Amino acid sequence: MKQFSQQEVHEVSLPWSDGTLSARLWLVGERTVVGVPEIGLHCYGKSQTEAVFRLFTSLLKYYRQLKMYKNRLPQRGLDHLELLTGWVQSIEERMKAPQLEANVVSIGRKKR
Repeated sequence: MKQFSQQEVHEVSLPWSDGTLSARLWLVGERTVVGVPEIGLHCYGKSQTEAVFRLFTSLLKYYRQLKMYKNRLPQRGLDHLELLTGWVQSIEERMKAPQLEANVVSIGRKKR
């Protein structure tokens, strides 16, 4: 396996993560590789955008699979599920519409 220098590997925080998950990004030839070392999941693409999108969708699919088979998972799978549960909940919280005050406004015409 090829060893990479610290200059080639960029470590960034995973979007919507509370800091428990990070992402590493590097180039191999003309491909971009991005991975989450805490889980051991890596994806690649022709561009950084493609690689990050593949990682995002793969993390969501992996989370769904872990959640579906929770009762059959070994300890490692349960640890991954715990890490990803916090990440998915953070995404869901950010996607919710903000709570607005319930002001009633009539939009009908006045009856004569």
